[in-house]
Amino acid sequence: MSLRRLTVFLGAVVLGLLASTASAPADLSLDVSPAKYEFQLAGGKNQTIPIMVRNAGGTSVHIQVSLGDFQVEPDGNYKFLAMGKGPYSMANWVDVNPREFDLDPQSLRQVRFTVNVPAGASGEYSELVFFTTRPPRKPGGLAIAERVASKLYEIVPQSAKFAGEIDAVTAKPDPSGEKYAVDFHNTGNAHVYLSGRVEIKSGSQVIDRVVLPKDMLVERDGKRMIEAVGKKLAAGSYSAIAFLDYGGPNLIAGQTSFVVH
Repeated sequence: MSLRRLTVFLGAVVLGLLASTASAPADLSLDVSPAKYEFQLAGGKNQTIPIMVRNAGGTSVHIQVSLGDFQVEPDGNYKFLAMGKGPYSMANWVDVNPREFDLDPQSLRQVRFTVNVPAGASGEYSELVFFTTRPPRKPGGLAIAERVASKLYEIVPQSAKFAGEIDAVTAKPDPSGEKYAVDFHNTGNAHVYLSGRVEIKSGSQVIDRVVLPKDMLVERDGKRMIEAVGKKLAAGSYSAIAFLDYGGPNLIAGQTSFVVH
């Protein structure tokens, strides 16, 4: 998986925000591999992870490497935090080599991340690794910095707990039908991906099945609201039963009753 896809997923990891007195090359194009790295490491141990950075553009770039924390909001958007500010950050465990370097066009460079897990750690920890270009300073014009990221997940062996619950199921009218929302809480200590469905019943008869969006990420101890629209319903009383698969041993379910006028 290229980081270009992860960049879109993160919702604006590529930045064109450095408006200053400089000119910028038009073909900036960074890529990293892997875009996501998951590994297991016991407390008191260390491991070095290589990440490859590629300059696919036609101009040499200077790259700075930094770490950052994040959380995924209930609507699925990323909220970026300062290094070490996340509740399950491993920023203080990571040594980076090198932290900055020049990269010629159409060339690769390996960056090494040594993770030192402290004794007593339990569950899953995560970190974002950012690779940011530093534009050359020239009078006039616009400077554009490109930033891409790779995500690290570390799980302490035999300590991961996968658990979750549905906090609420709601139904409300929508111009194209009936909109259903399912609020999920990840009560485990590792990230999960959700899939599922909502069944609509009139009495004991199922009259609609609404498939929920697939592979929705919920971080450790995080919450996520999942929405989907079903068909228009005639006036009457109904029940909506949501079924979610978060990767645990069993599906979980939640229910609500509603009236269409």
